[in-house]
Amino acid sequence: MIKKILLSSLILFITLSCSRITTEYLTVDKAIVSLKVPEAAAKLSDYSREVTEIPPGYRPPYRSIEPIKLFDNLYFVGTTVVGAFIIDSGDGLIMLDTGNGDTDAEMMVADMKKLGLDPSDIKVIFISHEHFDHYGGVRYLKKNVCPGAKVAMSLTGWNLLQSVPPEWVYVGSRPESVDIFLNDGMKIKIGNTYVQAVATPGHSPGCLSYIFPVYEHGEKHMAGVMGGRGVWPTDTEAKLYKSSVEYFKAIAIDAGCDVGLWLHSSERDFAALRSRKEGEPNPLIIGKDQFDTVYLQKYRDSFRQMMESGKIPAPVI
Repeated sequence: MIKKILLSSLILFITLSCSRITTEYLTVDKAIVSLKVPEAAAKLSDYSREVTEIPPGYRPPYRSIEPIKLFDNLYFVGTTVVGAFIIDSGDGLIMLDTGNGDTDAEMMVADMKKLGLDPSDIKVIFISHEHFDHYGGVRYLKKNVCPGAKVAMSLTGWNLLQSVPPEWVYVGSRPESVDIFLNDGMKIKIGNTYVQAVATPGHSPGCLSYIFPVYEHGEKHMAGVMGGRGVWPTDTEAKLYKSSVEYFKAIAIDAGCDVGLWLHSSERDFAALRSRKEGEPNPLIIGKDQFDTVYLQKYRDSFRQMMESGKIPAPVI
């Protein structure tokens, strides 16, 4: 069954983004390609920033949630809408996603400091996909906080960002450059850890999910982060998203994932961890079986709901 899922999913991925499967561990230096925004796209970006200037004193209708240490080497910072995971590699910090824009990024920087982390020590910023609430803080961070950080995302996502018209108001916050294009299965080694990218299109064409080790009192566990939860209720996206969930399941099971994390985490997702008493187990460690039956099942349930709301039959999962 797993072989069938892997084969059918792989055909879809190659057709969509021409990515290649690789399990090679690459250091950041070896993975760098350093491509910048094309001139035409830069002009669009300049125009969009001009027409979308934020009024002085504006604050978004959401707030920062209390930052939290999840594991020995993993932290969460973010708002009531979206957040970012910070991995301590022992040789600099790794950031997974950056929030909506400058305001989110400012909140995250302040929250990192509350946790005793140095935001200027961010070495690599991984972007899960080409939606503004995940890449929106990159420019602020690169300009004001960690100018030497490398940005990593999928080539498909990067190419789509270059074609965004100026009418899309958030185009101005897209990354000015990408240093690493992540292929399906690529593992980027940083310090004493690594992050593995898994191509999971459907939520967006360039969507990536991630797998990486975390430690609880020195004991190793494997965390999986599905890159996107929603899907447009159309036939093509539905089939691709469904395939991606099962593909990620196969890769995650092989990696031994027993921790499932959400990019759109809320306060309730960490409530049990905050109230944990000394000596109690970490509630984020759900076990390998429940990574599928609980964590990934929520993605399947969301998928069904969106198919039903779009008034088209939901494919059997």
